Amino acid sequence: VVDAFIELRRRNRVPSLKLRVGGGCGPGDESFVTEQRDKLNAAGILGDVSFHPNVSRGEKIEFYAACDVLSVPAKISESFGLYVIESLAAGTPLVQPEVATYPELLTDTGGGVLCGPNNVGALVATLEPLLLDPARLRRLGDAGRKSVVARYTDDAMAEGVIAALDMPAKKSIPRSGVGKSSVA
Repeated sequence: VVDAFIELRRRNRVPSLKLRVGGGCGPGDESFVTEQRDKLNAAGILGDVSFHPNVSRGEKIEFYAACDVLSVPAKISESFGLYVIESLAAGTPLVQPEVATYPELLTDTGGGVLCGPNNVGALVATLEPLLLDPARLRRLGDAGRKSVVARYTDDAMAEGVIAALDMPAKKSIPRSGVGKSSVA
């Protein structure tokens, strides 16, 4: 994302573009974060970046709501990516690599766009037109939010689990009384 941001700023087609970096930052992440800060500083745009490490729940909600679009180009395969649902719940669409569960989640929710994995050029080529089209960003964010509210809340998921668990039982219970036995 940092490399894509640097390229987008170099192109200068998206006025006043800023980058918000958020997420967990433990001792093992510090050298990577320092490397990213150094890149941004060398490009002369560190002042247009804010860092939000290890945020509280409330801060995380505010973080997502403050973003026009979220992208987390994961270098490792994630089994779900809860931040996708959290971002969409805030009405913030995503641009994610076409790997792991992202294609399924973004197709299911309609809340984002896929791009080539581990490819800064593909990320830039996907982000730039979205950033230049606020109406499309709103449509994606609205679609994602509606989908999350309908299918990914605790209540909706619990109902889905109950329905899934109940389905095999209903199929195996004889309805006409045939096959019932009784003890007298």
